[in-house]
Amino acid sequence: MTRLKITELKNNLKQGNLSNVYLITGAEQVFIKDIQKSFKNIMSPEERDMNFSSFDLEETSLDDMINEAISAPFFGEKRLVFAQNPYFLTAERVKNAVEQNTYLLLRYIQNPTPSTIMVIFASYEKLDARKKIVKQLKKIAAVVDAGQMEGPVLTRTIQNDLKTDGYQIDGEALDLLINKTKSNYSLITNQLVKLKMYALQSKRIDKQAVEELVPQSLEDNVFDLMNQILNKNIYQAEELYHQFLLQKIDPILLIAILMSQLRLLIQVKVLTERGLTEATISKNLKLHPYRVKLSHRQSKRLDMKQLIVMYQDLVNLDYQIKSGQGDKELLFDLFIAKFA
Repeated sequence: MTRLKITELKNNLKQGNLSNVYLITGAEQVFIKDIQKSFKNIMSPEERDMNFSSFDLEETSLDDMINEAISAPFFGEKRLVFAQNPYFLTAERVKNAVEQNTYLLLRYIQNPTPSTIMVIFASYEKLDARKKIVKQLKKIAAVVDAGQMEGPVLTRTIQNDLKTDGYQIDGEALDLLINKTKSNYSLITNQLVKLKMYALQSKRIDKQAVEELVPQSLEDNVFDLMNQILNKNIYQAEELYHQFLLQKIDPILLIAILMSQLRLLIQVKVLTERGLTEATISKNLKLHPYRVKLSHRQSKRLDMKQLIVMYQDLVNLDYQIKSGQGDKELLFDLFIAKFA
C-alpha cells in the first residue's frame, strides 16, 4: 500500500508520476475539490472533453464504469475516471442505490488498464475494513487522506491561509472560530470570506467579529441549554427548549448531543483530577484545546455526582422515548424541570 499526503500527490501528478488506481478517503470538501482539480490538470481541456468521465456509483453500475475504464483513450495518452459515492465500501445501507457486483471492481484493480487513471472518492467517515474489496483497494491503490485536519496542523493552516491574503487573526478569535465550526476546514474557509470582508480595513480578525458573524452550531446551542440547566436557570432553559421545538429539532437528537457533552465534562473532570493538563487531555481525547478549555472551566464548578446522575437520567430518558413510554416532548420538559 502506498500512502500519500495531498502535497505529495500533487507533486507526483505535476511530475507525471502516476498510479493507475487511487483511493481518496475522508470527507473534507476543500481538499477533495483541490484533488479533483489536480487530477483534471494532468490533461489539456481538449483531452478532458474526450477522456474524462465521472460516475455516481449510487446511480450507475460498476459494469458501466469499468467498460469506460478499459476503453482506449481518444486522441490522447490517458483516460481519467472518477468513481463517486462508492457506498459498498462502507457498512451503510443506502436506500434506492444500484446493487453493485464488487467482484467486477476487484478484478479490475488487480489488473488495471495501463492508460487509465481511476480515482475512487470514498468520502465517508469510515470504510468497512472487513470487506474484501476494501482490503484489496488499500493494498493495491495509492491511498490519499482527505480527512479533517486536527490541532496544531489546522491552526497553522488557517493562519498561513490568512497570512497569504495579508490578514491576521487573534488567538482567541481563532480558537472560537475552530470551536464554532467543529474544526471543519471547509466551513472555516467559507466563514473566513465574511470575516475578511469585515476586517477589510484593519486586516485583523478579532474575537468580536467571530462572535457576531459566525453562527452557532446546533451543538453550541445545546451547550447553552445544558449550561442553563446546570445553573438552575429554568426559565432560560425552557425558552431555549421551546426554540428548538419551533425549529422542529427532535428531542431525541437533543438527548444524544447532551449525552455527548456530559460525557466530555465527566472525562475532563476525571482526567483533571488525575493531574493531567488541558494540553494532555486535548491530545488524549483528540479534541481541539479550546473545547477542552471550555469543558474544564465548566466542570470545575460542577459536582461529579450531579453530572453522573444527569447522564444516567438522560440514558433512561432516551430508553423511555424509544420504547414508547410517553410523549417525547413532555418527557424532555420534565427532565429540564427536574434538574433546573
